[in-house]
Amino acid sequence: MNLRKWMTLFGTTILIGGAASLVTGIVMLLCDSSFRVVKTGDDWLFNVIMMALAGLTYGAFAHMGFFAYLMLNYIARSIFKRPYLWVALQGFIAFFVLAEIAYWTYDSKFPAATFWAVPLALGAGAVAVAWWKVKETTAGAWLPTLFYMIAVTAIEAVPGFQSGKLSSLVFSLIPLFVCNGYQIMRLHRVLEKPNAASAPVGANASR
Repeated sequence: MNLRKWMTLFGTTILIGGAASLVTGIVMLLCDSSFRVVKTGDDWLFNVIMMALAGLTYGAFAHMGFFAYLMLNYIARSIFKRPYLWVALQGFIAFFVLAEIAYWTYDSKFPAATFWAVPLALGAGAVAVAWWKVKETTAGAWLPTLFYMIAVTAIEAVPGFQSGKLSSLVFSLIPLFVCNGYQIMRLHRVLEKPNAASAPVGANASR
């Protein structure tokens, strides 16, 4: 991955974060007219602008998490001599995080159904992204993608879980999930090497 590709991925991710937050926020605002990102009174336009700005922040935060996951993956692959051990550990952690989310939200300030609805929605979304990833790459991408989409997204959304407000959790969790899904689906395209067919004419003849 060169600098140009990294900057393109970063810029696109924060824009997607802004768009996802804007759409999520507007839908939540239509469902609950009292929803506010910040206390803005009746100034709905300022509230919408703040939604988009918050989304840009979520996009940048998601990209930091993506970079941290790549570093973790690189270090873990050098520690575990057998690659399947690291893959299996990622799968275990992913399911553990779902159980931990249920524990965090059970008998808390969140609505009663949150403790099963949020892990179920996050798990189902992660499975959908993993299936798409496997379809475009290999079967070995199942557990790493589930780990990234569940564990990394949950860590990034910790402030939303700590807020005790379902609206804050949803407003942060959805944009982060969308950004992470975009990044994991772009990774194999960013890293793929040009094939021989795309090489300049005469390149093979000179060898």
